Amino acid sequence: MKPMENRIIPIDLGGVNSYLAEAEQGFVLVDTGGHLVLDRSFDNRRQKLLDALEEAGCTPGRLRLILLTHGDHDHTANAAYLRDTFQAPIALHPADLPLAAHPDLPLLMGSFRYRSPVLRLVFQLMKNKIALVTRKTLEDFEPFQPDILLEDGMDLSGYGIGAQVISLPGHTPGSVGLLFRDGSLLCGDTLANTKKPARAPNAADFKALSRSVTRLREMNIHTVYPGHGAPFSFREMH
Repeated sequence: MKPMENRIIPIDLGGVNSYLAEAEQGFVLVDTGGHLVLDRSFDNRRQKLLDALEEAGCTPGRLRLILLTHGDHDHTANAAYLRDTFQAPIALHPADLPLAAHPDLPLLMGSFRYRSPVLRLVFQLMKNKIALVTRKTLEDFEPFQPDILLEDGMDLSGYGIGAQVISLPGHTPGSVGLLFRDGSLLCGDTLANTKKPARAPNAADFKALSRSVTRLREMNIHTVYPGHGAPFSFREMH
């Protein structure tokens, strides 16, 4: 049987990415966009996402799966709306269920942990503003329960893509990646490319994040599609 080949379509939502994978008889959407802490408007980037889906030919009835790499709201804010609009199931790792089903301010603020002393200082200086934006995010967020619970090694060929789920805890407890047979990796926020390819600058558990990155180095990965920043070659990681 010929292996599935799936084209990955990046959707730049302005500071955060979603991705469409062309599937057999439709598409799989990875992450849905949402608010960022420095946003001045609170529109979830929804219309920009909907325009990109329409341009790609992803219309209601053609979206087979909404897969969330983790539970942060800048990746999940449109999930419930898209499920209702496109009649597509949501998939999320169970360890991030609290972020989706019953988030609160302490839970969301807990993700602002940084390795860099400079970023830690910046966070302290902006903590009140970040908390204010985060409260607004909570007001607008539509909680949801996923239809599918992701697990390490899960085969997604049943949704028309030649890929498997890779558990990558660290940035959040339930962070996952999506590894395609051609070596393409959709990594959520485990890796980023805001200034240069690197591991996430913030994490709930930096030791777990380091173990996840070490695991990725043992895999046959070519192109990385991060949650923030442009795609890059995995060889650029140091």
